[in-house]
Amino acid sequence: MREYVSKARGGRVVQTPFLEPESQEELRRLAKQEGLQVAAFGGLPLAERKVMVLYPEEVPQVSDPTRVLWVRFAGDLERLEDRLREIMEPGLLGDLEACVSLRESSVEVEGGFLVVTLPKGHKALIEAGLEVREATPGEIPQSRERVRSVVVPSLRVDAVGAKGFGVSRNYFAQGVKARKVKLGGKTAAGKDEVKEGDTLLAEGLGVLTVRKVLGSTKRGNYKLEIEVHKG
Repeated sequence: MREYVSKARGGRVVQTPFLEPESQEELRRLAKQEGLQVAAFGGLPLAERKVMVLYPEEVPQVSDPTRVLWVRFAGDLERLEDRLREIMEPGLLGDLEACVSLRESSVEVEGGFLVVTLPKGHKALIEAGLEVREATPGEIPQSRERVRSVVVPSLRVDAVGAKGFGVSRNYFAQGVKARKVKLGGKTAAGKDEVKEGDTLLAEGLGVLTVRKVLGSTKRGNYKLEIEVHKG
């Protein structure tokens, strides 16, 4: 992260690749020490992976470099992510999720997924022969209230909460330790696990409800349908 800060010290606008929440937190800390402004772009509400742009105070604003694409794919989210990582260079892949109808938010559009990337990643998808296009405004969720499918390594409160709110697992675990997270109305403990119908209330982040436990993946992860009300 320090290399991005070093490049921005001379008054330059510096863009990172997509970063995981832990790296975002570190970069924000380093930028603050140097008096630099930081903007984060994830393409989707509650995005986990984000592109960070560092810039000096005299720059009024910076533009969003991300692109939200609709991609046709016959498999599930996990298989799609594996395929995209084969196609794209590291750092070009942001969040991805099943494309849903805004009129019936629980109904997935058959074969369609939203993928957040950068222009270079868009080109790589086209060259790989995938059916891809810019997502329409109606396909991109706009609300900070969002129903989506996620894959988590375990059902522990910190794993589910971090994924749902788009923060690092360490950050969310610190909130649990500080007694700022409630599970079913009671203060959550680090070892607690969520189940279908449970609600997590995280101070400063919002409310997360586990609508469905959709099963496990071949890797032993869990697939959940969650509803998040942020803020």
